[in-house]
Amino acid sequence: MVHKIGGRAVEIFSDLRFIVGQVKGELEAKDMRMQDYLNQVRNLQLGFEPFTLQHIPRSRNMHVDSLATLATSLVQSLPWVILVEDLHKPVEIKNQSVLIHQTRVGPYWMDLIMLFLKDDIMPKEKGEADKVWKKTPRFWLFEDQKLYKRSFSRPYLLCVHPEAVDPLLKELHEGICGSHTRGRSLSHRALTQGYWWSSMQKGAQEYVRRYDQCQKYVRNIHQPGGVLNFLSSPWPFAQ
Repeated sequence: MVHKIGGRAVEIFSDLRFIVGQVKGELEAKDMRMQDYLNQVRNLQLGFEPFTLQHIPRSRNMHVDSLATLATSLVQSLPWVILVEDLHKPVEIKNQSVLIHQTRVGPYWMDLIMLFLKDDIMPKEKGEADKVWKKTPRFWLFEDQKLYKRSFSRPYLLCVHPEAVDPLLKELHEGICGSHTRGRSLSHRALTQGYWWSSMQKGAQEYVRRYDQCQKYVRNIHQPGGVLNFLSSPWPFAQ
């Protein structure tokens, strides 16, 4: 490219150490294909004065790699112009309302505990009030209105609402780092990740039982379906 536009001096930077070493003569090109490429470079090198090739670490070449990736990833025929804008302070939006998707969840037993920890309000029924009074010491309400359960040997566990259990199990079971574990292991993984809800093992087992791939590739059960009847004599009419 430099030769076609009439350039006579060239200075090249590359993060490929073995290429720079082969051009400078520090490394040997053993492959026949690499030798052909190296001969082409030697022929082109004679047309420039001076011709310098320097090696730079890959960590210092990240900006160039980002620009090259951005240019080659364009699908449409757009002008290859990169605009850089420096925002010193955030943009102010006036007289505009931002719509946020809200998910409404139904009442659950956590609401009573959160109401007691937040506003010191107990249920009117004595039975429900006694249950809340006994369960409350095992929970803690954070400043962001999230309820955590105290554990004996682990950090506080985030209480998960029943309507958010399935998305959580889906991410742990078949997400980016999903391992497609079975019910008991899946509930234990949710516990080690810092989540808790009532009937964790039962919910995890039901989720795995509904998952199609786990049922399709599950191990075959060789245990008989009914109770076997043992014969008193292995040989009939032996006695």
